[in-house]
Order: sequence, then structure tokens, then C-alpha cells
Amino acid sequence: MKKLLTFLFIYTCILSVYTFAQTQQIASVYHDVHKINSKILNEKRTFWVRVPLNYNQTNEKFPVVYMLDGHAPQPSMMAGIIEQQAWGRQMPEMILVSIQNLSGRSRSRDMTPSDDGKGGQVGGSDKFLQFIEKEIMPLVEKKYRTQPFEIFAGHSLGGLTVVYSFITRPDLFDAYIAASPVLHYDNYFVIKEAEKFFDKTFNLNKTMFLGLGDEPEYEKGWKRFQKLLKDKKPKNFEYEFREFKEDNHASVVLPIYYAGLRKIYRGWDSKNIQTVSQLERHYKKLSTRFGYEVLIPEETLNRIGYQYLRLGNKQNAINVFKKNVKNYPESPNVYDSLAEAYEKNGQKKLAQENYQKAYDLAVKKGDDRLANFVKTRLEKLNN
Repeated sequence: MKKLLTFLFIYTCILSVYTFAQTQQIASVYHDVHKINSKILNEKRTFWVRVPLNYNQTNEKFPVVYMLDGHAPQPSMMAGIIEQQAWGRQMPEMILVSIQNLSGRSRSRDMTPSDDGKGGQVGGSDKFLQFIEKEIMPLVEKKYRTQPFEIFAGHSLGGLTVVYSFITRPDLFDAYIAASPVLHYDNYFVIKEAEKFFDKTFNLNKTMFLGLGDEPEYEKGWKRFQKLLKDKKPKNFEYEFREFKEDNHASVVLPIYYAGLRKIYRGWDSKNIQTVSQLERHYKKLSTRFGYEVLIPEETLNRIGYQYLRLGNKQNAINVFKKNVKNYPESPNVYDSLAEAYEKNGQKKLAQENYQKAYDLAVKKGDDRLANFVKTRLEKLNN
């Protein structure tokens, strides 16, 4: 009987989780699947889109990572890196677009820029990049709230494609991560094209991270490209070459993607900044650097506002919470915080108005916990 009860308890837990998962997104690695009939490639192609877990609870816009080889385990791996590092305040949350291969043959066709004379379907990178630029990116920008900052990431032949896109379409992406790029392909074709590119290009305002595992066959192309960049010294082009000798060609993808994102978003964290004016200067610099307005995170301003409240500085707390309302007008939490500050400052009418706004938004977004909490506060205040 005891074993039966234990089994029924476990089964009920599993069933409740399964039922909940059908009605609500409970993990950020959930992806929307898009299938499009490509006129450029003349075939049906698939890509997945992962949005931040709180995407439907905000009206924020997000930078986008476009990743090649969007098959398992890559999408879950990259989504995990983004979410964990955003949670650690080392980078913003991002939308992830995982572009899947059609088959093994389509991969070598799509991710090689030239015909190396060895047979097979090769040399289709230009058409593949046109497909990304003209068909995938417009659809993503139409259906999702995106910021004008795009990162391109790829591994192996995908890494080669990332570097090739940089020298042939430098306006398409803002930053690049090339993991184990096959730069020796077709007698260093891409490096030779890069030499011509740098001869006529001086100011780039881009960031590139190139990683390599314990892969001796790739080292010649790697070192040749590294020497080219050192010799040409392009302006406003931040790049880093880093080796991961403890990893092989497959395992190195994770540390390279992690290190690449950290390189792109170096200095993102506002650690040790305690005043609002310092925060505003920090995020103004980030806005200039990334080309779009980077707002002070909601939780950061909220924390400072409550610090003022604990110190008895109610007016400063109100001013900080009002900034949060301005930055995040669709967040019920910012109105709840502002209402609490008004209440403690004896401004009952303004407190009621903001509690009501917080309640209405919480109900609208399906946040029952916050709605019930605010409702209790509002009723207490009204009585």
C-alpha cells in the first residue's frame, strides 16, 4: 500500500507538470518553429526562435543572435548561456535564431564560399547569406521585438561562413563569433579575400571573437588570419583570438560561444555603481556603444528606490520609482513600488491610483500572485 501511494504521488506530480507545460511557457529554451519556402534557395527551410522567458510580460526590445547549425544540442546550449549570463548581469537578454541545416549536403553547399575542386555541392555561401539577409532577418524583425544589434555565430564551416559574411557583407551584423573556423578551406580563399577587404576598409566599429580547440589542422589558417589583422590594424575593430587546448572540435563550441558573448558585452555590468546619476552615465555609454538605447534594468532602479525608503528618504525613492515607470510603463511591479512610496509619504490618492494601475496590469498579464498582493494593499489603503 505504501509503494502504491508513493507511485500515485509521483504520477500526480508528473501529470501536474505536464498539464502546466501545455498552457504556459515554463522554460526559456522553448522555441517557436518557423518553416519558410525560400525563393532564394528554392527549397523549404526551418529555423527556431527562442525569446526571453519574460518576453510576453514586457514591451522591451532585444538584441538578436543568429546561429548556424541550429540543431540539437546547439539551441539549448546557446539559450542557456544567454539566460544564465543575463541573470548574472553580464549581458542583456537576447532573442536567439537557430538556423537549421536541410541535410549534410546542404550544409557543405551553404557554408562554403567557393568551389575547391574536390567535388560535391559547394560554393553556395553567397546565396545562403542572401537567404539570411532577405528572408530570415526581415521575418524575425517583423514578428519579434528586436533591437538593431545582431550577432552572427557559427562553428567549423559555420565559423568560416561567419568570417566570410564579415568581409563580404560588413553592414549585415554588428558582432561575430567564429568557433573553429575552417580558414584553410580552398587554399585560404577567405583569408585572401580578407586581404583585399582590409586594403580598402579602415573603420569598422565591429567586434569579432575567434576560438580554436586542440585542432592542429586548423592552426595554419588561424595564425595567418591573426597575422593579417595585426598587420592591417583596422580602426574601431575589436577582435580576440583564443585557444582552448583542453577541448576538441566538438566540445569547444560551448566555451567559445560563452567567451565570445562575454567579449562582445565586456563592461556591461554596472557593479559597484550605487547612485542614479552614475547609472545613467554608465548606460548612456552602453547606448552609444551598441547603437540603441540601453535602459537601466528595472530591478536595479527598484533596489535603489527601496534603499531610499529604508533610509527614510521618501522623495528620492519616489523620484527613482517614477524613472522606472517611465522606462517600463507595462510592468505592474514599477507601479506597485511607486504606490508604496506614495503611501509611506502620506500621498493617499496617488498611492491608490498606482496600486490600481499595478493591479490592472498584473491581471492583464496573468500574474495572479502580484494581482492578489496589490489588491490586498489597495483594499487596506481604501479602508
